[in-house]
Amino acid sequence: MPIDATISTPLPAGAQPRSVVALLHDHEAYIRATCPQLVSYRRLSGPAAVGARAPVGEPRAFQVTDRRPAGQTTYKLTVTNRPEGVDALVEGRAPTGGMVIKTRWRVKNDGGGGGGGGGDDVGGYVLEEEVEIDSNMITKKMVKGNIEKGHPEYHRSFMAQAAKGKELAL
Repeated sequence: MPIDATISTPLPAGAQPRSVVALLHDHEAYIRATCPQLVSYRRLSGPAAVGARAPVGEPRAFQVTDRRPAGQTTYKLTVTNRPEGVDALVEGRAPTGGMVIKTRWRVKNDGGGGGGGGGDDVGGYVLEEEVEIDSNMITKKMVKGNIEKGHPEYHRSFMAQAAKGKELAL
């Protein structure tokens, strides 16, 4: 599938790349940050211990219930830790049809000296999210618009938490 959207956010001062990756690997933090209207979630696979981290490459599945403009929706979310971030897979339904959303969240060095953030960025590092959407044309257009509108704020939330040192030991 081709990439439907890419969101790239420079890491600000105080947000170390390692801290952002550690937060992405904390699946509960990931769910809370990417589901601002979260109603509930439950783990479908993996250890139930609070704070238990999945090894790199081992997927963890969750059932997530979220509020959306069209009402409450429940979907399956699978998160897989990668060395530089996470892969996430959403399998759900919208009023306009079924959908599968694949995202790749990576902390990368873009080679720049500051990412254009006015000198507050960390040496060219960015949090980059690539999004693939598999659905009918109407659903895809709606989902893509929501992602492009909302996900930059999710990135900023991760950066703020990382800058505050809210990471677990790697």
